[in-house]
Amino acid sequence: MLTSPSSANPLLKLKKNASQELNWIIAVFAVSGFNALFFARNLPNLQLFVLGTMVMLVGVGVIVYQRLQVLREMEQQHENLYQSLKNRIARFRHLMRLHDYMGVGALALVVLAAALARQTDLLKYLQPSGIDWGWHWLVAGMGVVAVLGLMYAGYAVGKLEHQRRYGRYLDQLEATLRELEA
Repeated sequence: MLTSPSSANPLLKLKKNASQELNWIIAVFAVSGFNALFFARNLPNLQLFVLGTMVMLVGVGVIVYQRLQVLREMEQQHENLYQSLKNRIARFRHLMRLHDYMGVGALALVVLAAALARQTDLLKYLQPSGIDWGWHWLVAGMGVVAVLGLMYAGYAVGKLEHQRRYGRYLDQLEATLRELEA
């Protein structure tokens, strides 16, 4: 089952999904580079943001490329096939978690960049000079909680997408390995 070229082969589906994801990352990287060169050439803050985005894309691209390497290693025959596949499945899941953490880091950088861009306005808003000083802090606190909630929602959605795209096929492989063990 693991080396068959049928459409039910979970390794082929994993490899197809990882290849498509890598192609999308390369395309977005190219568009970001185009954006930095042509549209943001006179805006240093936007150039830094695009540069940060490109660095994050490189990080995610490296993770996806490592996933493809793990899948290629899974396709090869080893003396202890069971242990080899088990280790590679664990490594693949670790790379999926790392990708989720990179997504949260990217969201945190976007929020930080937005906060730094509006730093003077935010500090002016939170000055204790007005009557509604407590109200301003309450609104700012609720804004922070809302942003953190949106970041967690993004993490949860990304995790569900990984489960849909990769997890079910890894589960099939693990079930096959359990059948082989029994």
